[in-house]
Amino acid sequence: MRERFPTPLPANVVRFDELDSTATFAERLIDFWRSEDEPPLAETVIIAGHQTLGRGRGANRWVSPPGGLYANWLARVAPGELARLPIAAAVALAGAVEALVPGLAVGLKWPNDLQVRGRKLGGVLCRTRSAGADAWATVGIGVNVAVVPELGPGDPVRPTSLAALGFAGAVEDAVAALVAEFLGGVHAALADRRAARAEWERRSVHREGDAVRLRLDDVVVEGRFAGFGEGGELRLEVAGEVRGFAAGEIVPDGSGGE
Repeated sequence: MRERFPTPLPANVVRFDELDSTATFAERLIDFWRSEDEPPLAETVIIAGHQTLGRGRGANRWVSPPGGLYANWLARVAPGELARLPIAAAVALAGAVEALVPGLAVGLKWPNDLQVRGRKLGGVLCRTRSAGADAWATVGIGVNVAVVPELGPGDPVRPTSLAALGFAGAVEDAVAALVAEFLGGVHAALADRRAARAEWERRSVHREGDAVRLRLDDVVVEGRFAGFGEGGELRLEVAGEVRGFAAGEIVPDGSGGE
């Protein structure tokens, strides 16, 4: 059974039962449209029922068994909006989940993991490609709907799913509703930068002074949470000095990764 979208969408939808990676497919579309004499590529959402080679942050795999939302939003974005994209996308996906399951409170773990009651429900991963005035955004969005991914031995991530949190509907209905809400939400968030930033900070699971361990490649930096910078970078007090980090991964105590 395929998704039944509740309203006409402002984007094309390409749907696969199984795909290597929605992000990889999005990149293929970009390369094709840039190399062929074709009309401009319209905003597009690529959805997979299952990914065999899902790509997460850095070298991480995106474990994507059947039963979840695995999608990539592909759009041409004004270069001035690229820096705002991660905040807009995270706020939009969190709002989409709460619209689907009323009463749920979705928090955001930096940079863009969705958390409910201390467990990971999903996440957002933004990639951009620019060539002169041409800027493309590919935004991966994922939510565990009816399945909790199997993780490797010793993996410290504590996942959850919408089903475990009380959602009893069909997966395809959840996927359609989440995609539709996300599309409306991300455009609204990009249009109102201040409101999106305030919402992003309100949803943050981090509190001033919290101990934080941040992995940067093979190095782990330990410090205290000191808020966010103008561009959404993580600010940590490290050895009495506040430093900003634009990338990295927050990891639990006693672990070199997540």
